[in-house]
Amino acid sequence: MSATASSSIESSVKDHISLILAGKALEGLEKYYAEDAVMQENDQPPRVGKATNRAFEQDFFSKVKTVRTFANDGYVVSGNRAFVVWRVDIDHAEWGTINTTQVAIQEWKDGRIVREKFVYW
Repeated sequence: MSATASSSIESSVKDHISLILAGKALEGLEKYYAEDAVMQENDQPPRVGKATNRAFEQDFFSKVKTVRTFANDGYVVSGNRAFVVWRVDIDHAEWGTINTTQVAIQEWKDGRIVREKFVYW
């Protein structure tokens, strides 16, 4: 992968992080995810397709009741992959308190995220 392609991915990752931190995660999904994007939480079954993932994200964010911390602790871009670290402390109507650090492992192709796996503990 060329330095230019890596730089382009890094620019997109930075913008995507900015959108999420500004409360515009769904806008970021529209802008940066491929139509056939696959998202997966830890070892849960993957969710396939932008529409499926949009519905999941809309439902998730609609049930967030309290946000104590939602921070980006950094990222690394290597080739066509980005590793984005998030620190989250929220209250969710369905899932209760979520206090975790997670890494979003993203695979990029043609300026879009085609696969993303969230690993958290």
